[in-house]
Amino acid sequence: MLTTAMTMEAFLQASRGTWMTRRAVHHLDHQDDEFADSNLIIEPFSRSDSAVESICTNLGIDPSEANGGARFWWESNLKQSSRSDDNAAVLIDVPSTEAPHRGFLLRDKGYVEKQSVISTYTFAEDGVLTITTRYDTNVGIERCWFVTDNLRMRVSSVQCLDGVSMTTYCTEFRCPSDSDLEQLRQQALALEHDLNQAGAI
Repeated sequence: MLTTAMTMEAFLQASRGTWMTRRAVHHLDHQDDEFADSNLIIEPFSRSDSAVESICTNLGIDPSEANGGARFWWESNLKQSSRSDDNAAVLIDVPSTEAPHRGFLLRDKGYVEKQSVISTYTFAEDGVLTITTRYDTNVGIERCWFVTDNLRMRVSSVQCLDGVSMTTYCTEFRCPSDSDLEQLRQQALALEHDLNQAGAI
């Protein structure tokens, strides 16, 4: 199944939860590759969240133009309770008043340079999200799309003044929540009970 999101609000809601990220990074300047797995946790929030006013004010944007946002955490998928503010970010969605499929993302810290930054975003007709972030010395471009409701793909590049320096490719699988696992357990128990009843007849 696949629900194509064409607004940032819908995209963030579709991304809610924990994702297992399998990442490959290629550094073009020294022809070196990195491979790693981690968890990405995404928690959307409404425009009433306190982060909206603080981040908008910091970046000189009217908070009334914002439409909520989301908190992101990157953590180890091998260690429990490894969540850290050093590996976290908050973004605010400021959609265009003319076209809801594009707008601005306000971040308390950027992916490439750890500073508050404003990115632009747009959704293509096929639902592919493109985010462009211009820093002082480089430009980051990220594309993300859903293959199914439980599988996302992300590709990104960092381009410096002398050309592209790094590319990243991620495959992300949605992790089931505790309630999802409990529901599956109850379904399995019910099925076992039905099979036992059928066998007893």
